[in-house]
Amino acid sequence: MRLQTICAGLLLAVAGCQVATGSANGEPEDALHATLSGEACPDMGEKAYFFWMAPRSAEPGDQIALFPYWTDMPGAYNDLPAGCLDDLGVFPEGAVSFTRQEDGLPLATIAPDVAAGTRIRLDATYNGNRLTGPVEVFHAAENPLVGMWRQDGEGCPAESAIQELVFTGGGEFSVTWTPFEVYKDYWGTYTYDPETGAIRLEVEGGNQVPGDIVPEGIVTAGEDGLYFETLSFGTPGQASGVCNGGFPK
Repeated sequence: MRLQTICAGLLLAVAGCQVATGSANGEPEDALHATLSGEACPDMGEKAYFFWMAPRSAEPGDQIALFPYWTDMPGAYNDLPAGCLDDLGVFPEGAVSFTRQEDGLPLATIAPDVAAGTRIRLDATYNGNRLTGPVEVFHAAENPLVGMWRQDGEGCPAESAIQELVFTGGGEFSVTWTPFEVYKDYWGTYTYDPETGAIRLEVEGGNQVPGDIVPEGIVTAGEDGLYFETLSFGTPGQASGVCNGGFPK
């Protein structure tokens, strides 16, 4: 199952995908600055502020909602009023355009001419505290692996099916059998040849790295999902054997 996407590949849910229509004189609203202030924007003190923890993958034309969060402990996501976000910015310049919904939620739309492989950094401030969000641009036609997938465990040993297999547009992957907050079993980088289907994993770290991983093989990416030949993600410690089932959409 892939990550749910709406509004031309939206990576974060935007209710109705409605944006501000513009000012009374027909000019666009100043989307770069906050629409809320004062008591509507509580001071959370010296915390960590962020949009998301890991880089997001998106295609040219995708629209990303900038929901702000703060945390003071691992795995804790505490939301903030999006209308308080100020000084919206992007690097490289011109990679996105900004608009806002009527409730003040900022939306970043990736320019249609941004090349695959570009890494975008979205910036904003909340009460003077800086937030950033990295985005890795890809083309789904060139890399249909990108997304989050869940393995079909039919006929597999108990607890052997992967619950979260993630491929990013920036060439990273992660494998998780039992998801919990930000926990992952292991992770690394991957290379993929869309013409031959050849794929290779390079494991770089993990909390549980099986000893029977087969890192190379062939992947078939079709309308019904991902299916691997030869490559094996290994047997987790809680299972009696490996699951070789596919990853349906």
